[in-house]
Amino acid sequence: MKKNINLTIATDIKGQGGIATVLSVYHQSGFFADNAVRLIATHSTNNRLGGVGALLLYISALLKVLFYFVFYRVGLAHIHVASRGSYLRKSVLVRLIKVLGGKVILHLHGAEFRDFYANECDENRKKHIRDTFEMSDVVIVLSSQWIDWARETFRRSEHFQLVYNAVPSLELNASVDSSSTISFLGRVGERKGVHDLLTAMVRVKQQCPDAKLVIGGDGEVEKYRAMARDLGLESHVEFLGWVSGHHKLDLLRQTQIYCLPSYNEGFPMGVLEAMSAGIAVVSTYAGGIPDAISHGKEGTLVEAGDSEALADALIELLTNQEMKQHYTQNAKQKFDQHFSVQAIIPQVQRIYDAVLRQRSRA
Repeated sequence: MKKNINLTIATDIKGQGGIATVLSVYHQSGFFADNAVRLIATHSTNNRLGGVGALLLYISALLKVLFYFVFYRVGLAHIHVASRGSYLRKSVLVRLIKVLGGKVILHLHGAEFRDFYANECDENRKKHIRDTFEMSDVVIVLSSQWIDWARETFRRSEHFQLVYNAVPSLELNASVDSSSTISFLGRVGERKGVHDLLTAMVRVKQQCPDAKLVIGGDGEVEKYRAMARDLGLESHVEFLGWVSGHHKLDLLRQTQIYCLPSYNEGFPMGVLEAMSAGIAVVSTYAGGIPDAISHGKEGTLVEAGDSEALADALIELLTNQEMKQHYTQNAKQKFDQHFSVQAIIPQVQRIYDAVLRQRSRA
């Protein structure tokens, strides 16, 4: 008799970025073990062989899917997808698994997927995307904005379900030196609003001379290091490169304000980590951020690209301890109720159970 298993198909769990972080949360919570999940990596940020290595990894993923369907009873395949190359890789796997008689949960992460669909795809590619999403048994999205997009875009959208990202609760003892530290964590580039953040820091340093911005992330680091130098911010901005593990925890302990001035987002893990850790948040209305942060209640939100408003928000929080405390208390309460591992994993389990019941009746 074949052993029952489920598949998770995504980027390498040991890699960088939001999807890898979500996978780590599922793994550490025991969800993968409880559901006999086998991980199949289609992409890795640690690939050192370039295009050849990426192709070999993807071919290996296709062969693993075939192997598991031949030698095991696969209940479902949970496929994590973003835009562009990620979509192309995963769309083939969705079709392969459906041909093999499998059930598919498609989990959409790409912050820029709407722009990819609207601006980079011709009508044939758009139809291909619609077919991929509509043939999936469940599509998980990360915010209420994505549910609205699904209703506007797809003929069949009742199988779209909202499940927020989750992070483990961080109980940090803040450093006594954290009073004027602003932190940014993420890919350093235009989409995350790093240009606007550096521009805002010019005014912040004038009003709050002790303020320091710490940027943790890879990407266009040298470009923005040069910009900080040109703006006279060398002594007020530090670039750490990619930070994770205890290095990230050490940074968060030193942080008073977490700032993410993004133009596009899915549901950013950094905002959740800040809420959990009692760190005040300044961000934008991009993607799922307003689902986590209500302006004036759990943090301050500004329009993406408005560096003046961003500077005002940072200065206000740096100089108003009462407001900061109000935000962090509300954010921690909301995190515990809606975004903790204890809140989110049971939602994913209910989706698995429902899909597996459909599979057993098939």
